[in-house]
This record gives sequence, C-alpha cells and structure tokens, in this order.
Amino acid sequence: MPNSHPKQSPLLILVYPRFRYPSGDYPIGVALLASVVRKELGWRVSIIDTTFNPDLNWVQHQLEESRPDVVGLGMSTLMLGEGLEIAEMASVLGAKVVVGSAHPSVFPTEMMAHQSIDACVIGEGERPLVNLLRNWQRGIVQPVQGAHVRNRRTGEVYVSNERDPVSDLNVLPFPAWDLIDMDSYFDAWGQLDSVRPGLRGVNLSGSRGCPFTCRFCADTLHTMFGRKLRQRSPESLIEELTALKKQYKIEAFWLTDDTFTTNRKYVEQFCDVLEQSGLNLVWGCTTRANLIPEYLIERMHVVGLRKVGIGLESATERVREGIYNKEVSDSEVSTTVRALHKQGVQTLLFLMLGAPSETRWEMLQTILLSASLPATEASFSLFVPLPGTAVYDQMKAEGYTLSEDYLDYDYYAKQPFEHTLSRWELRMWQRVGYARFYASRKRLPSLIQILKNEQGRASLKRKMMRIVPRVSTT
Repeated sequence: MPNSHPKQSPLLILVYPRFRYPSGDYPIGVALLASVVRKELGWRVSIIDTTFNPDLNWVQHQLEESRPDVVGLGMSTLMLGEGLEIAEMASVLGAKVVVGSAHPSVFPTEMMAHQSIDACVIGEGERPLVNLLRNWQRGIVQPVQGAHVRNRRTGEVYVSNERDPVSDLNVLPFPAWDLIDMDSYFDAWGQLDSVRPGLRGVNLSGSRGCPFTCRFCADTLHTMFGRKLRQRSPESLIEELTALKKQYKIEAFWLTDDTFTTNRKYVEQFCDVLEQSGLNLVWGCTTRANLIPEYLIERMHVVGLRKVGIGLESATERVREGIYNKEVSDSEVSTTVRALHKQGVQTLLFLMLGAPSETRWEMLQTILLSASLPATEASFSLFVPLPGTAVYDQMKAEGYTLSEDYLDYDYYAKQPFEHTLSRWELRMWQRVGYARFYASRKRLPSLIQILKNEQGRASLKRKMMRIVPRVSTT
C-alpha cells in the first residue's frame, strides 16, 4: 500500500551559539535566513538560540530529538569555540553542516579544514544558503556562488570566493520572529534604559555595506557586505515597525546600522515616513560624529530620536588615527555630543583601551575626555584585533604573537596578545574608566532612574557582568 502520509519537507536547524554576555539583541540575521528559506524552499525551519540557555548538552539534546537534515551555524570569532563543537555534534548525527557569518567569511579555507563542515558561506547568506539547500535536496553537490562546498564522495572542495549579495534589500521578508523567544529578548532589551527603563524595544536592521576604513573592523565588514552602502527604503522599515508594534506592542527601537546618517537625504525621508506613520515610537541609532549635523539632530528628535551611539575609541590622535584610522577628530566628537545634549538626545560613547603600545597616559586622556562630555553612557572595551582586519595583520607584521585560542578574543575581559601592561592592570583601567565616567553628577539622574526600575536593574546587572571577571585574568 502506498504511504497515506505525505512526506515531510526537509528540516533546517539554524543555531545561534552565543554562550557569553546575554543581551536583548535578538539574532536578526539568523531569523532572516529562517524566513527566506521558508519562503523560497518551503522547508521546515527551527532555531536553537543559546543566548538564554548556554548549555551544550541542551543543544545536543535538541539536535538528537529533531534529527535535522541540515544544521546552519552563524559564528563570530567570539562564538567559534562552541560553534565548532556544535558542528561536530550535528555531523555525527548525520546532518549536513553549513557555517557562515563574520569569521567563516574571512577564513573559509580554515573552516573547511574541519571535516564536520560541508559548506562555508562567504558574505551574505540568503542566496548561497538557498542554492545549497536546493542542491542538497536534489542530491546534487556542485559549486555554489558565495560558498565553499565539500563533495564527500570525491573529497574535493568546490571554491567560490565571489560573494552573492542581495542587491535590493526591500525584497527580503521580515525575520521569522515566531522562531525566536521574543519575550525574553524584550525583557533583556536595554538600549534605551537611560531614556526610560523597561521600554519594550527591539533592534532593526536597515542597511548593509560600509564605505569607511576603520582598521579594527572594515576588512571584515567589507568581506561580509561590501563597501557600497545598500539601504532598505524608509517605507520598508516603517512597514516592519508597524508589524512589530501590532504583533508585540513595541514602544521603542534601535537601528543597528553602523552609520545610520551616512546619507542625510535618506535620513530626512525616513523621518518624514516615520512621522506620517503615527507609530509614536522612541528610538536610537549609531553613527559617526562627523555625519550628524545639528539640523539633522533636531529633525530626528522631533520624530522620537532619544539616543545616539558614537565611537570616540580614543582621545589621542596617535591611537585613534595612527592605529585605528577612525578619521573622526576628538573635537568633532565633542561638538556632536554637545549638540545632541542641547537637543535633548542622549549619547552612548564607544571607547577602547589597551591598543598595542598604548600608554597609561593615553588611556587616562580617553577616560578624562569621555567623563567631561555631556554623554549619558559609555562602553569601555578592551582593544581586540579581530583576525582578518588590517590592524591584526599589522600587529603580526610587527612581531606580536596573537593567540590561536579564540576564547582569548573577548573585548569585555581579555586580549589575545601580550600588552606592555599586564592583563590585570588593563582590566583595572577599564574599571577606572567606568568609575570615573559614572561618578559625575550629570549622570546621576539617569542612573537613579534605572536603579528604581526592576527591569532597569536587571539590565544594569547584565552590563556589569561584562566587566566582572569570571575567572582569574592574571
């Protein structure tokens, strides 16, 4: 008798292996891939997200229970250790394994040296992943643009280093929110805590590509998304926000674009469409200090802008330009922070301590400058040269020994190289930075507001855990 039950479509499980530093930033890229695969291929898709359950045994159980046909892993350098363990688990269970995101995009050959991996996507994953899955479903193993693919029968690896990006971002569906524990992310979301603790907010991605050349990140971003800036239409962003407000009752959002105000005309159009929508949301974004003039700040504030993230990185030109090539002066940062404050918009400053050869005096100047500005928040991270970036290559050329243990690439807790100062002292400078910044009276009203709110206190605790060592750092 013929089988009366229709054959199930193949199952893809996407794993987001975040085992440290939980936050309210839900994995947009993973959820978007899930949505694309369901739309294009009709596959069953689920997501294993370890953000709030960082347990490899739990991941193993989920894989054993579901027995997926394919497992996809998106990995930054900081996620690589656990990610490779999960790849091995999936391979042992008979699933095909595909990896992608920042680290695999920069080092595809290194990834394919792991026999548990069947394919490595370079750059944006939507088109290569769909083509890979379509081939595997048909029992075909052949080259795919934007991916390295292993032929297990012959042992050959088909190599394609040419990316296959999405030219029109408006054609992409909304992320698969139904596969994400959105309530946990709403509870943990803290981007606008200093504006009003407990805001029900969400992150939103509006662009890909970066035309700038900061030496600590540009090469990786260019490999992932290219240099040309591609932006979703303002109408597309507002449509997604409308859906999020209807489905999840959001009150706020944060645009994750690295430099949202690169195109001023675009920002003005976004403000117009947002205003016309009547959504009445508060929001924030990240940009460069030299790309957000005062007239634009005023317009953005009218439609709900309440916080802007800006990278100062270092107060000294030798470090900021000579090592990082930031191409933004400290005076531009000061002027912009004061202009934001004047308009009633808060500032989050991003700063790095412990660049190669950076002295105590230089770090002190960074701490003092940040504390002197009318910024509301600051993030002091340790400088970490990510593999594949220009600063990483320069350090190797200068004779620095860079760790091959990717657990050492942790900008909250440790560096993968020997600085002239001890790791213990660098951590102390990091804490001095926070103590000096938040000791200012101008920060007290916001801090008190956060401490009075239960969700605000929980969010503050998560942030503080980033600078409290779990193990000895000596």
